[in-house]
Amino acid sequence: MADYNSMTPKSSLLPGLGLATVNYGIMGVAALFTNTGGLKYADAADLKLLVIGLAVYIYVLHVFCFRQGLGRNVLNTKLVNSDDPVCKEHFANLDRTWLNSLEQAPLFLTAAILYSGLVNAQLGGILTLVYVAFTAMYPAVFGKIPLITVSTFPRYFIIQYMVASVVLAGLRT
Repeated sequence: MADYNSMTPKSSLLPGLGLATVNYGIMGVAALFTNTGGLKYADAADLKLLVIGLAVYIYVLHVFCFRQGLGRNVLNTKLVNSDDPVCKEHFANLDRTWLNSLEQAPLFLTAAILYSGLVNAQLGGILTLVYVAFTAMYPAVFGKIPLITVSTFPRYFIIQYMVASVVLAGLRT
């Protein structure tokens, strides 16, 4: 049996702080070289691609929501508490897909709306559609390390790029 000290969880604060800082630093440099000017309101007509992208994003989130709810509460009620590894993996995929989308939604929506509305509406719409594509692939790569990073890391970078761009544009205003 393992001793007590080996069972004590390690803090993830410093590694999390380090990864976020490095990612924001890289995206900040990218934003510095790809954006010019200060904050400026977009014309409503220029937000068309963003609106389409957000509608598709919300649709994908609803697919994940209904997939989890139906998969647990309608289609597989007798298997939900199974100890079978295949069942556990299936339900973990349903749950993590839905929860991951919920965890990222406030960050993404805030970044996409601010970036598109105040920095670059056209690129914001494109980044929104790219973000949706990476979000949609999450169920297919969940649990497959390191393959899952093909879905998650580009989404982190998109959010961080948009946030860094808004901050830099704000500082230039």
